[in-house]
Amino acid sequence: MSLAHMIWAVSVVIVTTYFVKEMKPVVALSGLAMIVVGANRLTPRELTVFAVYSLIAYALSVVYKSQFESLSWLTEAVVMVAFGLVLVFGPVLYRFEMSMIETILVNKNNELTNALGRIQELAVTDDLTGAFNRRHLAEVLARQKAIADRSPNYGFAVCFVDLDFFKRVNDKFGHSTGDCVLRSFAEIVANVLREVDCVARIGGEEFVLVLGGTSQRDAVVVAERINARLSDMQVSPLEPRYRITASMGITEYRPPEELEATIDRADRALYDAKRTGRNKVVIAEPELRASAG
Repeated sequence: MSLAHMIWAVSVVIVTTYFVKEMKPVVALSGLAMIVVGANRLTPRELTVFAVYSLIAYALSVVYKSQFESLSWLTEAVVMVAFGLVLVFGPVLYRFEMSMIETILVNKNNELTNALGRIQELAVTDDLTGAFNRRHLAEVLARQKAIADRSPNYGFAVCFVDLDFFKRVNDKFGHSTGDCVLRSFAEIVANVLREVDCVARIGGEEFVLVLGGTSQRDAVVVAERINARLSDMQVSPLEPRYRITASMGITEYRPPEELEATIDRADRALYDAKRTGRNKVVIAEPELRASAG
C-alpha cells in the first residue's frame, strides 16, 4: 500500500470508531493492526508521516466527540497509548517477522536445492564406487559423438576395464574387502583422469573410461598410468603383498559410425586382453575397409 492508501484506510478506521459506542478499542486497534501490515512498503519517512497523521487524527476525533457526549478519559488515554504502540511497533514487528520468514524460506530453498542436487547425483552415479552409471555413460558418449561428428579434428577414446580374477578377492577376503577394492580403483581412475573425462561402472568389476579429445595412443598412456597405481594398491592388510591387476581394451571413435560399433570394438579388445593372459592393455585393430587393397 502507498502512503495515500494508508492515510485513507486509517481515516476510515478513525471515522468508524467515532460512531461506535460499544467495543470501540477493539474496532480501533483491530482496524489499525490490519492497516499496519501495509506499512511494510513505506519508507521510514512515509511511515513517520503516517504515524503522526494517525495519532493527530484520532486525538482530534476524540476531542470533537467529547463535545457531544461524555467520555471515559482513562479509556481514551489507554486506547491512545495502544494506538501509538501499534503504530510504532507494528511495522517493526511485521518487518521482523517477514525477515524471519524470508530467512526460513531461503534456508528451505537451499535445502531443497541441495536435496535436488543430491537426487540428480544419485541418479547418475554408482552408489558403491561413486563412479558414473550406465545412464550417464550413455549421455557422455552421445555428447562426445556429437562433438566428433561436427569437428573433424576432434576425437575421443573408449577404454573397457575388467579387474582380473576379482572373484578371488571376494572369496579370499570377503565381499566388504571386494567393495573397498572397487571403491579404491574408482578413486585411482578419478585421480588420473581429467575433468572432461568420464569413468563409469557398468556392472560387477567392469568399468568404462571415456577420454575426450584423446587418441588411442594417448589412451594407452592413461591406461598404463592407472595400472601402475593399481599395482601399488594394497588389497588387504591380511596379505600386504597381495595385488590385483586389470585388463583393458581401447579403441577410438571413428566417425560417422554408430556408438554401438565403437563399444563393441572396445569390448572385443578387452576380451583379447583377457584371453591372451590378462594384466595388459590391448588396442582394437582397425577394421579393414572395403576400399583397401
